[in-house]
Amino acid sequence: MSFPRILKNLGLLVLGLLIPLSTFAKTFSDVPAYYKHYQAITQLSDLGVINGYSDGSFRPDQMISRAEAAKLLVSSIKSDEFIQKATNSFVKSGFGSPFYDVSFNEWFGPYVIMAKQYSMVDGYPDGSFGPGNTINFAEGLKMILQSYGADVHSERFVGRPLLYVGGHEWFAPYFNYASSHHLINPDKFYHPAQLMTRGEFSEILYRIKTIKEEGLAQVPITQPPFSNEYTITIPHLDIVDVNVFFANPYDSDGALGTLRGGMGHYLSPPGGGGKMVLFGHSSGYNWDNSSYKQLLRQIDRLGIGDLIYINYQEKGYVYQINKKDILPAEQLGAVMTDYGYEEVAMYTCWPPDGISHRYVVYAARL
Repeated sequence: MSFPRILKNLGLLVLGLLIPLSTFAKTFSDVPAYYKHYQAITQLSDLGVINGYSDGSFRPDQMISRAEAAKLLVSSIKSDEFIQKATNSFVKSGFGSPFYDVSFNEWFGPYVIMAKQYSMVDGYPDGSFGPGNTINFAEGLKMILQSYGADVHSERFVGRPLLYVGGHEWFAPYFNYASSHHLINPDKFYHPAQLMTRGEFSEILYRIKTIKEEGLAQVPITQPPFSNEYTITIPHLDIVDVNVFFANPYDSDGALGTLRGGMGHYLSPPGGGGKMVLFGHSSGYNWDNSSYKQLLRQIDRLGIGDLIYINYQEKGYVYQINKKDILPAEQLGAVMTDYGYEEVAMYTCWPPDGISHRYVVYAARL
């Protein structure tokens, strides 16, 4: 997609979020009181940092772009009056943009340029900013903590089973700080390449703003009464934060339909103490044009000891592979046997582009 088209589409999507804002709280049709980011979104709305779309929605589960993030960061720290004066000053002085793909003529231009000037954001080595690009957690945490001057290098790094982060990566200090100060949920799994949603960015932004302005060590995490989140990450297969959907084992057509959006699940839920059966495509079908039709094509790369991470209803689970097998298709029913303890059996058609067998990996909860 060309850059002008990206900007056009992005402008349509963010209309209402990134225009001058009123300073009264607003409710959103897709952010009910029980939604996990309700408090953060409504508080930032009350402060005039964010607004919704013309249809009354906020779209909290939509991925946030770098342009949106820059606007939210500037608006959360600088007043509307300051932003307007700074923008006028930039225009009068003929101040040039630090990025070749950002200009004052775009809705995001003044915010991105201001964010760069105040060291809130960085660009890419080629001189671009990539305003339409989505943000992963590594980038998002750096943007937010850098904007609020958090001393992320002052704390000793602590390895955590639910963070796919070692102490040597550039993003390690940001995850370490975010976890220890409850900017992110300490009970969930996070991968640095996991994309960040508008709701998640708002939550972290609200938390660091509250901590800094009120002198708190951390903002308590409040668990929502309901969450339909269910995602899986398998680092060794480069599968990151893919959606999983419950399916009926007696409805084969319905089960296949779930695979258009990620992976399928039979039997016990994560944390339920019983057998979990996960399945995905290795080659898919001609009618399936989704991004997931070959999700498990390289399942044979998995080895004993490799880990599978799951987020389910705002809680993270870790499973370790302890067995692999190849079964004739007619014997697949054997993987459904529940032995009374929590275990994952994950399978796909085998060999790739064939349906005669199923490749199965088994994993126990750690």
